[in-house]
Amino acid sequence: MRTPRAALPIAVLAVLIASGCAPKYYAPDTHNVPLLTRARDFSGVLAVGDSRGELQGAYAVTDRVAVMANAAVFDQSDDADGDGGRGGILEIGVGYLAPLGERFQLGVFGLLGGGDVENHFPSTVAGNPGTTGSLEATLARFGVQPALSYRSTYFEAAASARIVSLRYSDVTGSLVFGGEDQVQLLRSQPNHTLLEPALTVRGGFETVKLQLQLGWSFNRGHSSFRQDEAYLTAGVRGGLFPQMILAS
Repeated sequence: MRTPRAALPIAVLAVLIASGCAPKYYAPDTHNVPLLTRARDFSGVLAVGDSRGELQGAYAVTDRVAVMANAAVFDQSDDADGDGGRGGILEIGVGYLAPLGERFQLGVFGLLGGGDVENHFPSTVAGNPGTTGSLEATLARFGVQPALSYRSTYFEAAASARIVSLRYSDVTGSLVFGGEDQVQLLRSQPNHTLLEPALTVRGGFETVKLQLQLGWSFNRGHSSFRQDEAYLTAGVRGGLFPQMILAS
């Protein structure tokens, strides 16, 4: 499950969560694929799924340069044994937008983020005297997100891929799970490289569309690392496009 802490460092990061029966230390957040075309365009997305809520925004500073900010909160209820966790993420990015004809666009964003994670498994304490069954850590993530997008008045689609470096620090607690000291395991494997492709589709009106996104996360260095490997989110995307007002 994923666990938000009181204060998250400014930046990106998918939160760590413990599922009902095993701890997890990473979960991918929804890609922000804004599809802005001109200066002063704005896009906002509210998405939910997998015990999460996410809010995303993007603004075109010029016809080619845009900025974005994303936030997510994860809150999965503890199971009958009290095992679980919560989490939260913040992300910022700067990108370049290049039109490919009238309908297609190539966008590339640099991303930076950070956050905290926590798992609590009181069910493990009885079998491991002297432990607390909890683990906390600080996360930092940076990377790049290219996306190829198609846009029409009532339909949009995008294929995107995040390539990120993830680093854990300040790992504390005493959690033993599956016969392994999870704190020492995370300390010994602090660095991870992730490939995270996603498919996004939107449909609706010109300024308001429903959104679905299916995404994956592949750990290129530690295939057995405890993380979520796939997600599906649904949401609403709204946009403010000044050129539409000027053309009306």
